[in-house]
Amino acid sequence: MMKPLRAAFAAVALLGAAASAQAEDYPSMTFRYATGFPKSNYMTEPAQYFADEVEKRSGGKIKVKVFYGGALGKSNEMLDLVSKGAVDMGSVVQGYFTSALPYAAMTNSLPMTFFDGEAAMRVAMKLDETDPNQIAEYARNNIKPLVNRYLPNYKLICTSPVRTVADFEGKKIRTFGNYMPIMFDALKATPVNVLPADMYEALKRGSMDCSYLTYALFGSYKLYEVAKYVIDIKLGGINAFFLAMNKRKFDALPQNVQDLLVQVGRDATDFGVAGTKAAEDNGLKECLDGGAELVKFEEQAKLEETVPDMIDAWIAEMAKTGQEAGAKEYAAKVRKDLGL
Repeated sequence: MMKPLRAAFAAVALLGAAASAQAEDYPSMTFRYATGFPKSNYMTEPAQYFADEVEKRSGGKIKVKVFYGGALGKSNEMLDLVSKGAVDMGSVVQGYFTSALPYAAMTNSLPMTFFDGEAAMRVAMKLDETDPNQIAEYARNNIKPLVNRYLPNYKLICTSPVRTVADFEGKKIRTFGNYMPIMFDALKATPVNVLPADMYEALKRGSMDCSYLTYALFGSYKLYEVAKYVIDIKLGGINAFFLAMNKRKFDALPQNVQDLLVQVGRDATDFGVAGTKAAEDNGLKECLDGGAELVKFEEQAKLEETVPDMIDAWIAEMAKTGQEAGAKEYAAKVRKDLGL
């Protein structure tokens, strides 16, 4: 799907990689990187790019061994695995850990808010380095984000059509975290907490009527085989997850290794951005070629009026744990940078 992009990025990176590998004396080491996503899922491509480029730019001295599909732990276990050092690196979906990562989860968890997912990711990356509460949160959890991955506007894939706000009523819809259920409650739908790996069976069995993801992920998980209606709707994008490293292990590395991981992480983030639109187009085509029907949602403005302000909901939730002041400061920065 992204081979031409990978070739282009690799060609640029290679020019500096050869010189870097010769100029730098890197120690030999291997990192274990765990992800709950299967290798076939396009979400993993920036992380695989990261692993490949670290090895290439270190002249083969530094290797990142990737364990796919939950081989070393499920997605909802990943923060603990990285934080406690059971793995060196892992794909952390911030919204699965709203108690431990409330600030990081903000741009991941809030639906109907960030209609430009890349912009939300870039703001979050900026705050990772400048907001004192965010910095402290990562230190508490002993993690160092290296690669970020965003997702564009979420859509629905359903077992029956959804064309109007009224059509949401009674639908069992996949959610995660604390805030997506608020949106679906406002729409009189029933939120169902289902991990991505379980979506196919949930739709097939009828324990879920709709899955809430992107076109590309509908294709990756073959959901069009069990749900035949792809709903063209805008539910907002997110800062989807980051590749995080155990912070103590990162801090103990030689400076040149730290610098290499940070730079390759930035390049891997850009690599993921470049391929997202093509992945979405291909995902929708795969769904339609597989027999699904594209249904245009007809009441976007009414939808946006019906769903409450999710940033306000986040601040209210943060206030319950005594973090209202910090949350208001963080939210103000996000609103200002994104024009919300």
